[in-house]
Amino acid sequence: MRQGVRETDPLMSRRLHIAAKQLSSAIASYAKRFDYLEVHAREANGKDAPTPMSPHALRKWRKQVPPHFEFGVFLGPHASMLKPSAKLDEEVKHALAAAAALEARNIIIRTPREVTPAQIHRDRLARMRERFPSDVTNVVWEPQGVWEVEEAAVVASQLNLAVDPTRDPVPSNPIAYLRLRALGETRSFGPSALERILEAVGINRRDIYVVLETNSALTECKQLRSIAQRTQTSRTGGMSRLVRPRPAVVKVKDDEQE
Repeated sequence: MRQGVRETDPLMSRRLHIAAKQLSSAIASYAKRFDYLEVHAREANGKDAPTPMSPHALRKWRKQVPPHFEFGVFLGPHASMLKPSAKLDEEVKHALAAAAALEARNIIIRTPREVTPAQIHRDRLARMRERFPSDVTNVVWEPQGVWEVEEAAVVASQLNLAVDPTRDPVPSNPIAYLRLRALGETRSFGPSALERILEAVGINRRDIYVVLETNSALTECKQLRSIAQRTQTSRTGGMSRLVRPRPAVVKVKDDEQE
């Protein structure tokens, strides 16, 4: 049986999507362990500026993974600044082409610190959202800098907010997008910490995306799936009902502190 995604558990594979920080092996090998990958869709071209990966290369990736495997595409650095320009237009066009080639469900906008809560940036973010189809594409916003999560959640009413659930409350959208970072004393997440995170998020969301930015991502992936499976089978009514997360911040410890 494959590690990570259980072929006998199609409901879970549609609901809980887990990614490592980066692709460290061939895409087919990666897909045996995880079922989601964030793609910058740009590769270094010698000493030149990064150039887009070709749609042909991305389509090859799509063919090498199972149908339930999902991709997210990062918007380029100029587009993430939100300031209108020819480079912004080019990067949006490329992101759309990459998403089409990968059949990606998520477009990720990681705005830098220069994008503040000022009204001009709020307006630009709203206009950026309008550039992407709303029928099958989830637009995920990951603000950096001085944004408070509660404030960002209000601004991102038509977006899905990416958060670190160990520090911030998770907005009560049908889709939860989580990034678990190995920072400070927390270098990995033990079973009890992962269980607290899923409990706070609410397992009954439509989709939960978890990006594990730790060196032990594979171990944590297996633990997350085991916890989610156990939680699902212990509840009545399956996973169709939306559970709102508690607003409190989740406190987690690393493996040595568990």
